[in-house]
Amino acid sequence: MRPEVHFTADGWINDPHGFVVIDGEYHAFFQYVPGSTEWETGIHWGHAVGPDLLSLALRGSAIEPGDGDDGVWTGSIVSTGSTSTAFYTSVTVPDTQMGRVRVATASDRTLMTWRKGPVVVDAPDELGLTAFRDPFVFNDDGTWRMLVGGAMPDGVAALLSYSSADLGTWRFDGVAASRPASARTPLATGELWECPQLVRVDGHDVLVFSVWAEDTGHGTVYASGRWSAGRFDVAQWGVLAFGPSPYAPTVYHDADGHPCITFWLRDVADPGGTWAGAHSLPWRLSVIGGSLHLTLHDDAERRLRPIGLDEVVGGASVIRWDPAADGDLEGITTTGASWSLRAVADELRVEVDGRNLTMPRHDGEAVLVIDGPILELAHGGALLAAVVPITTVVRRSGSHVGRRQP
Repeated sequence: MRPEVHFTADGWINDPHGFVVIDGEYHAFFQYVPGSTEWETGIHWGHAVGPDLLSLALRGSAIEPGDGDDGVWTGSIVSTGSTSTAFYTSVTVPDTQMGRVRVATASDRTLMTWRKGPVVVDAPDELGLTAFRDPFVFNDDGTWRMLVGGAMPDGVAALLSYSSADLGTWRFDGVAASRPASARTPLATGELWECPQLVRVDGHDVLVFSVWAEDTGHGTVYASGRWSAGRFDVAQWGVLAFGPSPYAPTVYHDADGHPCITFWLRDVADPGGTWAGAHSLPWRLSVIGGSLHLTLHDDAERRLRPIGLDEVVGGASVIRWDPAADGDLEGITTTGASWSLRAVADELRVEVDGRNLTMPRHDGEAVLVIDGPILELAHGGALLAAVVPITTVVRRSGSHVGRRQP
């Protein structure tokens, strides 16, 4: 059941964060519960290292609960010269929704050992927030900026903006962007923006976050617009990931400087109870026609086995599928179960275990990745991921889909 190229670790993992490249090696950090396949408040920062994005090996816990932290939740890392600083959400019981931003400093360039520092940001009292977490720190033309997700008491999701000259003393600059949960056109953005991150892609300012509403996560969206002096003006909304599995991604730059994204994949777990949770493949980001698009990263292209339809799936495999030309697909599994992928009117539909997962259909091919129990489908610039039975063959199902209906 264990994926071949998707990152997993013994124990529980969720949000990836703090991906950096130092001395030619990738360092990936993530939410981690060693020794248990259940999430808990007292979560750690796990640490993995590798020469590329698909060769990450677990190095253990980097930052652990204690010293005033009941849990070490999601954040980001800034590397300046020989110093790397982690900004993380420090939570204490019973009110874990209201985090504080605390720092830790790496002892050396291996990032193996960290020394905790002070709390540098608390939620602003005047807003009456009901949730506050997930700091993202970046350099904005010589000024350090921090974005934190906040939930207003009236159901408005807020992006809180801070600035600093030295990464130590931070000033609250106000609300960078906000939107009520009641706003649902063209899409819903919930009561809290989890893991909010700002990235420059092909000359466009893009805000990426996951949608939290009614005490659960509802996928990942983005907004393109204009960032200026601590404010973000939204020009366009879009969905980046569909289905319940891909969530809480991290945005980072690879060794070549390209903006990339990696998601947490929920609901993927070892039936034997050794590991729970996985990370998606790395995807490169671009802007096409004003919309954010993801494409398979070169590290993944090199590791995946290209196969055609009706061929045996061997390890981690990738199929290029044209819904208009190739018709519907069916995955034949080791257990006699099956899953299907169909183009229906204006959507692509993955059917597995009696459940339908859908994403919009566009002209052109889709990229289908099968790796153990993980299916990732990229089409039209967005991602859908699902948990499927172990697949032996992907074949045409016998039906054929012609032109997409207007």
